[in-house]
Amino acid sequence: MLDQVIEGYVLLHRDVLWMVKGCEHPINGFIAYPRYFKDGSKVKDPIHGLDIARRLGLVKYIDDLRMEVPVIPRYAIDSILDPFNRSLWPSLPTIINEFLDEIGAFNSEDVGLTGSYLVSSLVSVKPRDLDLIIRDVREGLRIYDVLKDLREDGITEPHIESEDFSGTDPTTRNELLRHRILEGVYRRELVYSIRVLSCKQNTEIRPISYINYYTGKVRITQALSPIAMPYIYEALSSGDVVLIKSQRMRFSEIPVNTELFLSNCRVEHYASGETYLSLDNPECKVSIVSINQR
Repeated sequence: MLDQVIEGYVLLHRDVLWMVKGCEHPINGFIAYPRYFKDGSKVKDPIHGLDIARRLGLVKYIDDLRMEVPVIPRYAIDSILDPFNRSLWPSLPTIINEFLDEIGAFNSEDVGLTGSYLVSSLVSVKPRDLDLIIRDVREGLRIYDVLKDLREDGITEPHIESEDFSGTDPTTRNELLRHRILEGVYRRELVYSIRVLSCKQNTEIRPISYINYYTGKVRITQALSPIAMPYIYEALSSGDVVLIKSQRMRFSEIPVNTELFLSNCRVEHYASGETYLSLDNPECKVSIVSINQR
């Protein structure tokens, strides 16, 4: 069971519900951030979440990541909410069932329910948006094509964010959202977010040898993995080709030829010889200089 724990799973530990992040995890635990307390109150700010984890003694420095992250030890997990176990799903509103039927989700065991709707099966929260997780790239691409048709037909529309601008600014956040198919509003009623993963099981962390930081402009020249996490792009930086990587959905589906200004973003040099410019460290700020209009 624990081998299946990946992004989208929810762990209960010390009366806090923790959202698992990513596919790569330490052997003895899972990287996860606090999202809800058992009384139903929500942790909105990732920085506040990290402070909570630190107070609980759960923040660890991971050598292979070259950074501190919250880690829930495997032995300390009180219970697990599995997004793909449909017996855990609560009764869903008609509009959600209609949406799931329209994208063919009921026919796939690789489409899971996460976020506030999954959490509501354990604690008293009022779900708002629909969060889905897909653990198969081929299935994710199929659903993406369905959603693209729905967008072209006007059945979905872009979702404009009014609250969460972490790592960006409001203009950049919403300009990127306008170009995103996997996030949107269905029939002007249901806000949805669908994350496609490139893994079905957790794996060991790929070691990073060293890091440095980058500030400057980049222009996206090729979208290598814009739909499945991790999101990877080829870009030009001062004439040099660089690879940009992110596990944050706000940096998915970035159009080719978009020019970004990056401030204080990590350059990660892996032991395997690969180098990626990451958009995920808390100090990294991303803003749009220009964007390719579709």
